[in-house]
Amino acid sequence: MTRLATWFDGLTTTQRRAIRDGLIVAGLIFNATLVIFWLPRLYLWIDAEAWWHIDLTNLYSAMHDPGEIGAFRYAPAIAWLFLPATWVTWPALIAVYLALNGVALVAMTGRWALVFLVAFPPVLLELVNGNISIFMALAVWAGLRWPAAWAFLLLTKVTPGVGVLWFAGRRDWRGLAVALGFTAAIVAIGFAIAPGLWQDWFQSLSLAAAAPTSPGVPPLVLRLPIAAILAFWAGRTGRAWVVPIAVYLALPILWLQGLAILTASFPLYWERDRWRVGGRLVAPERATRSNTPAEVPAA
Repeated sequence: MTRLATWFDGLTTTQRRAIRDGLIVAGLIFNATLVIFWLPRLYLWIDAEAWWHIDLTNLYSAMHDPGEIGAFRYAPAIAWLFLPATWVTWPALIAVYLALNGVALVAMTGRWALVFLVAFPPVLLELVNGNISIFMALAVWAGLRWPAAWAFLLLTKVTPGVGVLWFAGRRDWRGLAVALGFTAAIVAIGFAIAPGLWQDWFQSLSLAAAAPTSPGVPPLVLRLPIAAILAFWAGRTGRAWVVPIAVYLALPILWLQGLAILTASFPLYWERDRWRVGGRLVAPERATRSNTPAEVPAA
């Protein structure tokens, strides 16, 4: 990965733009194919059903069936956060979901949000699947600035929270303490409110960890150490754009649409001067996006 970054940095602006434009065209072709040929056959927003049917009296009814589609598997605190989804109609829920994803894309990529929507296939796949990958990307992007945002990853997919090792790599112990401490505070307060729900969630996590993995996909026990090393190395070398890659590798289950998490890699690369190591983080008020999307890495 170091060689890839060195190679890309050595390209001229014209070469970078050629790579960028080629990837955009390829993405447009893929998405057009998806919309024309696959979309009519897809079960749209299947994962969002887990939020629409939240039942706090039986939140983890599917804990003994890790493969059940549409089951709620996040922490109780996330169930409380998503509870308003059960108060609206299905079309209203999907409209809000799509709008919030749009806001997340704009927050990360600014005026390039539309390009990511139409030309970065994992984004469109995620939007029709109805999961939280784009929100996770936003949490990673924001979490490097405001460490408390890592609580979202730790309380949803859990294992992608290994990305907090970025702070350890930078020896930013305050950032690491805030990320873990804020999450622990939510768990402690939530457990005091509804201990039974949290005990059920802990049990569901242990059952999910014991479930067999999909054929052909490396098991989490192999991917998680690699993700941890990547996150730590990213912190040591100031390569913030690698953290979303580590987060993706640490997903409990790898899906193609999960690659939408890598959306965060692009703005983090554009902002690479902010994260460059010379010991300390560049002050936020002095940090700028000194590089344009013409310099987005091929990775």
